[in-house]
Amino acid sequence: MDQNLIEKIKKIKLIATDVDGVLTEGFVFITNDAKEPFGKFNILDGFAVIMAREAGLKTVVISGRKSEATEARCQKLGMDQAFTGVEEKNVQICQVAESFGISLDEIAYIGDDLIDLPALKLVGLKCAPNNAVNDVKSFVDYVSPYKGGTGAFRDIVELILRTQDKYKQILDKYLQ
Repeated sequence: MDQNLIEKIKKIKLIATDVDGVLTEGFVFITNDAKEPFGKFNILDGFAVIMAREAGLKTVVISGRKSEATEARCQKLGMDQAFTGVEEKNVQICQVAESFGISLDEIAYIGDDLIDLPALKLVGLKCAPNNAVNDVKSFVDYVSPYKGGTGAFRDIVELILRTQDKYKQILDKYLQ
């Protein structure tokens, strides 16, 4: 891993992520009455939220689509903040930084589509799942080998924790 990427990762205090295409495979399930009854989330990604919290990192969702399923999942996982229906992710990421009293350089953002680029431009560590659109993949610092909804979030959390020398303490907890 190149030294510039290592330095960026070491600064991270908060991981912000899009949902559709990152925490999910990007499918939206809609019933005949035009309601979205559920979302399909990866359990490994969910556990990564817990690992991040145990390591002292904050987690935030910033999604362009309003979704009760997403809000419920974030609450169940104990994420620090969840914003859905956000049109200007760059404005929201600045508000997140301010609310936690951290700089934008201390935020990692994971996005997969063009709507994520304004937020990605501002943060210290720019990440994407393997199924992100090419314009996003060519812009970010790190592209996970995993697709959204299949462990990309987990991969990125582990990358951060390992680089910050925090992963071993979490692993040791489960090996005791």
